[in-house]
Amino acid sequence: MKKISFFLVLILTLQLMILPVLAQNTGTSIGDLSTSKKPSVTAKSAILMDANSGEILYEKDIYKKRYPASITKIMTTLVAIENCDSLYETVTYSEHAINSIEPGSSQIYINPGEKLSLEESLYAIMLESANEACNGVAEHIGGSIEGFVDMMNAKAKELGCKNTHFMNPNGLHNDKHYVCAYDMALITKAALKNKTFRKIASTASYTIPTTNKSKQQRPLWNHHKMVKKTNYVYDGVEGGKTGFTMMARNTLVTWCQRDGLELIAVTLRDNGYETYTDTKKLFQYGYKNFKAFTPLETKSYDTFASDSSNSMIQAANQLSPLKINIMGDTNYSVIMNKTTKDTDIQHTFTYNKKSHKNILQLYYNNKKVGSIPFTISTTTK
Repeated sequence: MKKISFFLVLILTLQLMILPVLAQNTGTSIGDLSTSKKPSVTAKSAILMDANSGEILYEKDIYKKRYPASITKIMTTLVAIENCDSLYETVTYSEHAINSIEPGSSQIYINPGEKLSLEESLYAIMLESANEACNGVAEHIGGSIEGFVDMMNAKAKELGCKNTHFMNPNGLHNDKHYVCAYDMALITKAALKNKTFRKIASTASYTIPTTNKSKQQRPLWNHHKMVKKTNYVYDGVEGGKTGFTMMARNTLVTWCQRDGLELIAVTLRDNGYETYTDTKKLFQYGYKNFKAFTPLETKSYDTFASDSSNSMIQAANQLSPLKINIMGDTNYSVIMNKTTKDTDIQHTFTYNKKSHKNILQLYYNNKKVGSIPFTISTTTK
């Protein structure tokens, strides 16, 4: 297999295919995303987001500041994973970490001076929603709870969150501790890119072995009823996080994957088990109406095979003894309404002189809906 320059092969064969360069389009959707009847949910705020592109498929008051409760722990876990040297490093729990949580709140009854691995602590956080584990991890990673919270807020800013501010790592109520549905979906989207986070958050059960302070093993069970496969089971749900305080009411984050399309659902200030029925409604709406279009779903394919009607391409294929292939990110996709045909997508090839990258541009109705870098290789026909 040989690598060749973009200009040597494509400059002539593609010159008749290039559409006029349009202004950058921030959306990545294809087709009308508003044709289907949207579900009615009891949650005061709710969002359904494509986990890949960030496209919003459903929204209800998504920028309103609301109390998150324990879904805060998605950010806690992500920041801890990104800033540790090893999941096997030891977290030693201080009296302050344990005794500073509200009496009766979620915990696994860790003892002062007890030593758990960071990995064990993160399972306690994401499965049993252990508030004292959040404090211990915060002290271990950030030097203090306050130092870790600063890291959480910095991460939120980095991700583009506009209506989020954390005051603690566990989500226990504080008037100045808030998120919005859109920001919570952004945080979850980022967390899902981390394989360690995915593994922990999608686990139904886990057992912490004996420690220096406990001769008994601690079995942990995921509180999310869709992950535990209860009466609220929904095919494709992989993970999520529950939350509840009297001020926040029920909050829920869930992600689901079907047919190459991964969706994130967030519900805030909901009522009891309705947070699960609302989430199910959102997923049913999403998978009924949308699909993922993956332009580079095969590792390598003949660039010109689908464009053989173009006379310039036919001529090039006749003259060249080489088969031209393009390769790029096979996970890249854009969202399409299911009524839209794949053949309705137009594509062009350009070369970015500054980055020295070949770019596949995607258009729908002459509007840019996506772009992806790619490389060119050839094989003998």
